[in-house]
Amino acid sequence: MDTLFQEIRHAVRSLRRSPGFTLAAVTTLALGIGANTAVFSVVRGVLLRPPPFAEPERLAMVWETDRKGGTTREPASIPDFRDMAERTHRFAQLAAFSPAEVNVTSGSGDPERLAALTVTANYFATIGLGPIAGRAFTAGEDLAGGPRAVVIGEDLWDRVFQRDPSAMGRTLRINDLEWTVVGVMPRGADFGTLQVLGAAAYMRGFADRGGRARVDLWLPLRASPAAPRSNHPIFLLGRLAPGATTAAAQEEMAAIAADLERAYPQDNADRGAHVERLDAVIFGNVQAAMYLMVGAVWLVFLVACVNVANLMLARGTARAREVTVRAALGAGAARLVRQFLVEGAVLVGSATLVGVALAWAATRALAVSAPATLPRAGDIRVDATVLAATMVISVAVAVAFGMLPALQARRVNLHAALHGAGGRGASHGRGQRRARSVLVAAELAMATMLMVGAGLLIRSIWTLQAVDPGFDARGVIKAEFQLPASRYPQDFARWPRLPERQRFQDAVLAGLEGQPGVASAALATANPMDAGFTSSIRVVGREAEAAGWPEPSIRTVSNGYFGTLRVPVTAGRGFAATDAVDAAPVAIINESARERYYGAREPLGTAINLWGANRTVVGVVGNERLHGLAVDAPPAVYLPLAQAPIPNTVLVRMSGDAAAGAPLVRRVLRGVDPQLAVFGVEPLEDTVRGTLAQRRFVMLVLAAFAVAALALAAVGVHGVLGYAVAQRTREIGIRVALGADVAGVRRLVVRDGMRLAAAGVALGLAGALVLSRLIATLLFGVNARDPATFVAVAGVLGAVALAACVAPAARATCVDPMTALRAE
Repeated sequence: MDTLFQEIRHAVRSLRRSPGFTLAAVTTLALGIGANTAVFSVVRGVLLRPPPFAEPERLAMVWETDRKGGTTREPASIPDFRDMAERTHRFAQLAAFSPAEVNVTSGSGDPERLAALTVTANYFATIGLGPIAGRAFTAGEDLAGGPRAVVIGEDLWDRVFQRDPSAMGRTLRINDLEWTVVGVMPRGADFGTLQVLGAAAYMRGFADRGGRARVDLWLPLRASPAAPRSNHPIFLLGRLAPGATTAAAQEEMAAIAADLERAYPQDNADRGAHVERLDAVIFGNVQAAMYLMVGAVWLVFLVACVNVANLMLARGTARAREVTVRAALGAGAARLVRQFLVEGAVLVGSATLVGVALAWAATRALAVSAPATLPRAGDIRVDATVLAATMVISVAVAVAFGMLPALQARRVNLHAALHGAGGRGASHGRGQRRARSVLVAAELAMATMLMVGAGLLIRSIWTLQAVDPGFDARGVIKAEFQLPASRYPQDFARWPRLPERQRFQDAVLAGLEGQPGVASAALATANPMDAGFTSSIRVVGREAEAAGWPEPSIRTVSNGYFGTLRVPVTAGRGFAATDAVDAAPVAIINESARERYYGAREPLGTAINLWGANRTVVGVVGNERLHGLAVDAPPAVYLPLAQAPIPNTVLVRMSGDAAAGAPLVRRVLRGVDPQLAVFGVEPLEDTVRGTLAQRRFVMLVLAAFAVAALALAAVGVHGVLGYAVAQRTREIGIRVALGADVAGVRRLVVRDGMRLAAAGVALGLAGALVLSRLIATLLFGVNARDPATFVAVAGVLGAVALAACVAPAARATCVDPMTALRAE
């Protein structure tokens, strides 16, 4: 131990004598270790941490498909669910759930909007998760008219009941009705819910609201026995029977769907079934991004290691005389190796401490900026497993960097090293310089690959942001709500004559119109970036053609909707006050529906049948990209809100800053209904930007890694050339003494540096051509082998390498030939 402590003290003194080398090496390694630790924390939190469910590999989603629309992830009808659950043998359990948003009032506080799931009684048994307090639902509680029982989440239990066990049996006021709390589910019980809903073709509920919605309540589904087979409001989740496979379940469900299609040709025409593992649905959209981040951070780590290896080689050459003197004085090979290993351990240990601190800060930043589509973003943290992996990597790096100078020392020529102070004999010749040059070229190659990936993603985001969404979001404030059925009954027996809803709609619009700063206002069933729901339609007189039509998105909007969002009316007219509840039913279609359903025919004046009523087409409007900027606008049918009173979104165009309208919108809505929970209040531009969150997150991370790698590569080029100039001082002095001009010496140094840069960039571009296909799924409007991006990256790296050559070239021209000749 005394010897070890002596070696550590010697290592610390040695590193302190070279502060420039120590600072550069520690900083470089800390950057690489910190980035690697942070990304591993993200990957572990998202992909590697086990789910809370029992045997998650046996869980599978059962989707309905629509051959007409080409969709494979549609929700199911309640009658279809009952038939599938009764006939299946491949699933031990088949449960149903549906997203909901409810107004919850606890105590004397204001109502708040919370995300909920309505589930069948066997839902928790299916996922393999039990309550931490109380019980789950019983069979009778999920029947229509059953008792109002609710299971709450652990966070809500903490916040409202302070984890009091006596909360079981107490009540919560949900949508103006009293519900009895019967159980508490642990945190994480909603694992994957947002991702499953986000993958659906429609009925995505709170998954379309943006942000990280957390499920706080589970309510019994209470499906009506008379639920129509044509309505598809629920999602099916099953647990495979022992020994059953996903493929076998797919075969069985496809056969059941075919039987239902034959039995109910009107409602189930062109409908099939699609079974896929739950984890494939949850992680399908993020796995590529995660693997891309892992590859990028390893490239940065390798660049950092290569940089430090170059520094170690240069330092080892400079220490040749020291090593030789120690060997001549009796230091054995084992002692020298141990000393170098200890120095490497001290160096890497210091870098690891700094790197872990950087990783902790970076992990917090990544968790905060992660998009809602990233599963378990709240689980991202630097834990014991991550630290253990970091230590393993650090030990391996320490051993490698410790052995590098030890191996280098074995090749030292003792006579030559003692003869001069590091001149021709003390250097390791062309082989040593060639090794450092190869390492720098490798740095540049890896930096090039990262830069190409970041460049492609930046161009993709730029292209997406330039896409016309079909409406003008500038200056528009959005707010969302849901009218509780207790005060706003949705009685289909008197549809659409629902006076409570009509009064609410009229009062809200009247309260907003004429307010200072309000240019116009509108109500709608959803904001323009919410996919909403779809329904089948038929053009009257052409019913036979509807068999091959995709279902259009259905939007109900007030008269001022198109003007407020500046959606152009391309033919006919928009909605007017004359399109009242008692007037003849009308509809407006978008250009996509016109092209799909009418082709060259004239749509104005024709009738479409929707929800059992014939509606006259009175106008055609421009396309809104309802499914996101990266997806073409689907066919859409708009109905006047007076004839389909199902509002849940208010849109207000302000004459000034949109955010300034938030208090006004809240005040007006609360003035009309003080008990109404208002949520999702934000400028519509933020809603649009939110649809790009995942792409932007990956782009920012990759761009940060690319910049780090570029900086490290530039430092590497500068260091190698600077060392080369120092080693060639005598040669350059002799050249100058013999008449070489300053410009020629400068060109000599710059040429050497740019030769390295050209080789590295060429290798990197070749590697990027091969690897660019890995990010093809993350791109929009940009080819994965886009020539402009490749040329731009080559130009940037060439410029950076040239800048890195300037200082060494300048130093080369300052060599005093007399000093060089005297030394020679």
